Amino acid sequence: MYAIGEEIFFYRAGPHDFSCATCHEQSNKRIRLQQLPNLTEHTEVAEAYGSWPAYRMSQGLVRTMGWRLQDCFRQQRWPGLTFGSEVSIALQTYMAVNAAGGVMTAPGLKR
Repeated sequence: MYAIGEEIFFYRAGPHDFSCATCHEQSNKRIRLQQLPNLTEHTEVAEAYGSWPAYRMSQGLVRTMGWRLQDCFRQQRWPGLTFGSEVSIALQTYMAVNAAGGVMTAPGLKR
């Protein structure tokens, strides 16, 4: 699943030709004032992955990493991501392995 997740992370598709790496392969990148973690760098992926599930203040709900991935797919205009699908599990496995040894700070607090 890790290898599949890595392949999906770098796979470019959709109307904007985006991949996960388009937004999450560089440090100090922002979109609309929101800091985006570099999910290829251990410290940043460990901090990001370890903060989910998180309370989403703008929605007043606790959301999971699966939900976060689904929302990223929506923002990229990719086909909808099904919770519990092989794609969802593969991407979460890719992040979990890259975050290995990090500190779990969940539940996190997000804007």
